Amino acid sequence: MSPQKVTFTSLGTACAGDLYVPEVALPVPGLVLGHSGVMVKEALAVFAEYFVRAGFAVLAIDYRTVGASEGEPRGQDHPLRQVEDFRSAISYLQSRPEVDAARIGLWGVSVGGSVAVQAAVLDRRVKCVVVQSPSVWNGWRYLERLVGHAGVHALRQKLDEDWQRRYEGGDGARVPHLSLDAESVQDAPDVAAQMFPSYRNEKTLESTEQLLTFAPEDLIHRLAPTPLLMIANGGWDPYHLIEEAQSAYAKAGEPKRLEVLPYDVLGLYTGPGLDEAMALAVDWFDRYLRELRAVTATPVPATGPGAAMTQ
Repeated sequence: MSPQKVTFTSLGTACAGDLYVPEVALPVPGLVLGHSGVMVKEALAVFAEYFVRAGFAVLAIDYRTVGASEGEPRGQDHPLRQVEDFRSAISYLQSRPEVDAARIGLWGVSVGGSVAVQAAVLDRRVKCVVVQSPSVWNGWRYLERLVGHAGVHALRQKLDEDWQRRYEGGDGARVPHLSLDAESVQDAPDVAAQMFPSYRNEKTLESTEQLLTFAPEDLIHRLAPTPLLMIANGGWDPYHLIEEAQSAYAKAGEPKRLEVLPYDVLGLYTGPGLDEAMALAVDWFDRYLRELRAVTATPVPATGPGAAMTQ
């Protein structure tokens, strides 16, 4: 399944996308897919295939400064700007004749899931959202759970030094994007680089500062009535923490659904849980994008001095 390479503009910067169009009667509902951090759109192909087979048009995107998209400095992992990139991708997807502009959904994996939710909170064009292997809902809390209070304290010292270096005109420091210690996932950065040539396992240290201030959990209650499906990892997973998913889900409004699948850190990326997770996602998009529900406005009672004359 070969996508069409497309370019769209996100607030003045050219972004790259892979557009997949199903071989069915058009137009069809459209989905924007976003990955985590500085991972690239080619890594979304495995997920896109499920949606295209189900009859959806799919736009997988590279955020600004990542992969084939433009923007400097390279590898700027900035969640709030990625929210903007999601919204720009919606605007582009709505311009395509293959897509029904009134039926747009968002899908995101890992941090890309919480980015997608925040984009949908701000953008009412989004009709439903699916989050797979969610990770960060409160960046500060997430990092403290990951590296502890002492680790965050040491990190803040490095961020102060990096700020001063950039203030004085120097280049900001760069750090690994994926730094995985567990035996089952420690080769992931090398494997990703081999599979996706445009991927670079590095980002700016400043990116961590942006993560500390990213807290979509504080806005998730404003997502309703946009339907939310959250598919979380229930097995061993130090990166996509189940506590993070449960905390955010509890604050979300209806309609919503949480599915906890018994798989570990990579179980919903490569298997054995991939088929199960994607079946849930397809079903959610089928339910909320295939048929638009008509909204009936509730009459507002007349008020004021002349109200009695109109009744």
